[in-house]
Amino acid sequence: MSNRLNMGTTQSTNGKAGSGSDVDRAALAGMLAGYNAEQLVDEVITAWEELASANKDLATSNQRNRVLELDLSERNELGAPERARLIKAEEDLKEREARIIHLDRMLDDTRKEKDKVENSVGAIRIDELERNESTLSEMVESQANVITELEAKLDQLVDALEKAAEAGLTSITADEVRQLNRELEDAHRRIESEQVEGKTVGDERDKLREMVEQTKGLLEQRDLRIKELDGQLSRMMEGPRSISAEHDYLVEQIEELKRRLLERNREYEALRRRERRLHREVFERDERIQQMQLTISDIEGGLSDRSAELKSLEEVHEKLLSEAQGLRRSERTREVVSGAFQDSLGVLRSHEQVKARREALGIEDDDSIPEPDAGNSPGGTAAPALRDIDELNE
Repeated sequence: MSNRLNMGTTQSTNGKAGSGSDVDRAALAGMLAGYNAEQLVDEVITAWEELASANKDLATSNQRNRVLELDLSERNELGAPERARLIKAEEDLKEREARIIHLDRMLDDTRKEKDKVENSVGAIRIDELERNESTLSEMVESQANVITELEAKLDQLVDALEKAAEAGLTSITADEVRQLNRELEDAHRRIESEQVEGKTVGDERDKLREMVEQTKGLLEQRDLRIKELDGQLSRMMEGPRSISAEHDYLVEQIEELKRRLLERNREYEALRRRERRLHREVFERDERIQQMQLTISDIEGGLSDRSAELKSLEEVHEKLLSEAQGLRRSERTREVVSGAFQDSLGVLRSHEQVKARREALGIEDDDSIPEPDAGNSPGGTAAPALRDIDELNE
């Protein structure tokens, strides 16, 4: 019977929007009219329990929707400045790349100048080499500062993304909750891997700083060697010496400097690849956030549908309550009428029993109504027990 009532309620909710609501209402009324009082009470109790469970589900869904709205607002608040920072970081990267290209050109120029130095061993060329080396050291220091600033910004961006990823979401069903938990665990694993990568990047940054310091030391040593070369050139100018040995020594030093510059360029390329990979991961996270926003919008649509269904269920419940109250009132009137009828039957039966007893005893019943006499006292029909003083005198 509860299944029939549920079918009737679903039919009434489905046929709400349209002219079929009256037909469903009439069908429900006809179906309920065929039930007795106990069945109606059972159906009303089951409908009440279903409505209570639906209200609980609606309350929990409202709470979850509120939590989702708060999480979405927090993600939007966290995502807007981070996107601006990401755009700014991309612009800084473009500027750094342009500077690196400029440095590469300067390195090419220095290589050309070193080739010229290999061909000529004059004092003027050595002075020019010293000036170029000083400018190169300054550019290396500026590039190291730029790299440290970029790494600090990347660390800030990674921290912000970790904070955005640590904000959990809730959904409506248990499967969605499990799926979101799995996604959160995957995000935590990725964040941990990113932290490990960040540590490795920090270690590499420290290594790069050590290498920069080593290059600075090597540049200082090179400057000392250039001074020594100046002294040797001055000595060579003063007297005839073995020019071939000095030339070979200079060639070896230049080759060593070329090798070190190549190693530094390779390290810069590795850092660029790492930065590009981090940017790709950031874009992937943005896409995931957009997918989460779409799922949240779908959840909101489902909640709106459920709220509409609950409203329709509440209307059906109100109708059922009104009909149950009418049935209760009709049952009460029936009970009162049946009680009065039973009382009248009891009175008639008692009267018939008394009449039968009198007939058995031979007592005739005088069904006529006696008329009151004029001499009777208002106290009753019995003879007076006392006489008046006037009557005694007579």
